[in-house]
Amino acid sequence: MAETFVQDPATQDEFDDSEKAKMQLHLWRRLFGYVLQYKGHLAIVAVCGSITGGLEIIIGLVTKWLVDDIQANGADANLGKWALVYVLSSLMLSVVTTGFVFCVTKMRAMTGYDIRRDAFRNIQKQSFKFFDNRPVGWLMARLTSDTDRLTDILCWAFLDLIWGTTMMIALGIVMFVLSWKLALFAISILPFVVWVTVKFRRSILRTARDVRSANSLITGSYNEHIMGVLTSKSFVRASDNLQNFSGLTNRLYDSSVKNLTLSAIYVPLVMIAGSVATGIALGVGGTEFLNGAIIAGTLLAFMIWIRHFLDPTIELAMWFTEIQTAQASAERILAVMDAVPDIDPTPQTNSAQDLQVESIDIRNVSFEYVKGDPVLTDINLHASQGETVALVGPTGGGKTTLANILCRFYEPTQGLVAINGIDYRQLDLRSYRSQLGVVLQQAHVFSGSIFDNIRYGKNGASEEQVIAAARLAGAHDFIEEMENGYQTEAGAAGSRLSAGQKQLVSIARAILADPQILVLDEATSSVDTITEQHIQEGLENLFQNRICFVIAHRLSTIRNASKIAFIRDGRIVEFGTHQELLRLQGSYSDMYRQQSLRVSIETSFDLAERTRD
Repeated sequence: MAETFVQDPATQDEFDDSEKAKMQLHLWRRLFGYVLQYKGHLAIVAVCGSITGGLEIIIGLVTKWLVDDIQANGADANLGKWALVYVLSSLMLSVVTTGFVFCVTKMRAMTGYDIRRDAFRNIQKQSFKFFDNRPVGWLMARLTSDTDRLTDILCWAFLDLIWGTTMMIALGIVMFVLSWKLALFAISILPFVVWVTVKFRRSILRTARDVRSANSLITGSYNEHIMGVLTSKSFVRASDNLQNFSGLTNRLYDSSVKNLTLSAIYVPLVMIAGSVATGIALGVGGTEFLNGAIIAGTLLAFMIWIRHFLDPTIELAMWFTEIQTAQASAERILAVMDAVPDIDPTPQTNSAQDLQVESIDIRNVSFEYVKGDPVLTDINLHASQGETVALVGPTGGGKTTLANILCRFYEPTQGLVAINGIDYRQLDLRSYRSQLGVVLQQAHVFSGSIFDNIRYGKNGASEEQVIAAARLAGAHDFIEEMENGYQTEAGAAGSRLSAGQKQLVSIARAILADPQILVLDEATSSVDTITEQHIQEGLENLFQNRICFVIAHRLSTIRNASKIAFIRDGRIVEFGTHQELLRLQGSYSDMYRQQSLRVSIETSFDLAERTRD
């Protein structure tokens, strides 16, 4: 039996106000603004919907006129005329139906595009903190299923509103003109429908929120377990994953059953009310006919109209139910669109465009991912143009976090990072990052060719520039050995490349960008020693006239760094050149000796193996 699912607070849906569920009209007004951009299509839909609603009364009228004609003229009744009227009306109905289906479908596609574009644009503005708290699948659910549901309502419900309103008004007028008594019975169901709708509104919306929240978590779980399938299989965790996933699916099942049950009760109640009204109208109308108050044609027309009168009522009631369900989707997608970035991308006083970076100062920087749990404490560093600062120390000390702050992926909780003496929060974010070249510990390669992946660092770079960057990074040789060379497909997330090859492509990309500030986070951790030496030779040229920050566990790779900061527990405990730190006989010296001893042992074993061979 699956264990009870407990939702992670980090991914908990923001809309947990089900007990106070109310129709948020301002949400729908705002979303309908996307449809209003296409006024031409909207006008066609409104006209076609109105014509369709008006034509719906023709069937009843033709029936009435035909019966009246037969009753008055007997065998001399002009049946051909009424048949022609009916056929022409049906043909016109088909034409306008084709028109509104085409326009609504096109308008739905364009509205969906606009909503996804705006949501994705805002997602790209968010800092890393936004993605730390939201799984990829959780966001994908908003841009896919949530958006699809909203566009259905915004476009099709608008059409049905125009059609239904026009039809009900037209039928109401005609019925009141012919028989006000029967007309009153026909509309007598409306107060009951309104009452049922109000009663069911809150419960339907509450269960809808649960359904959408569970669905987004399931999408996130899919993404996480598919991406981590290698780790799951390595540790034989398939059954545990299935058990946890079952908790999610059970929650979705329970919420969906509750939501569908409420909807299944709601719509039949409306239909029952309509059937009761029809029966009463039939009884009253039959009595009126027997008493001679109305003629047979009018009674037959009323039987048809009451049924048609219920069609838009039921359709609009169903759409109202769907609107209740989709309000959760509206809240979710607008929450993504309205998310305020933790990092303000606009400059306060200066622009980094054309800025020549001469110095970087990290002054009293402290940082917390979670309030009260410091990751960095009182960090102070200075780097000038042409200097390389190496960040070393045990795993978990805060080196990568410091690199992320330098790149302004996060901003300091306290203190500041100054570029040429100016707080980098006063610089335009995009312009500042355009001065950066970053090679992260986990290199990401996009689907597409290797050539395009390298040129990602500089749009419009020539083939010669791409190849030169690849040579400098040490990637050219392995690329040339591939079947299609630089046009070889890297696969989804670089699946066709090894970890080391992806790292080399990432380094080539950074080299091509020709940045003023270079940040390397374990950039050579996935390559062999020979390739690493080759890359180091190329990087020495790249480091010139730039400010470089290098995170490395292999201390042999940073001996020539201008300065070395040994970071432990979020603090710089030692600082100086390689020789200065060795003379201190402290933490850096101990780590360096341990690594040197390990390398010596590995070299001895390697020589012994070669001698044996």
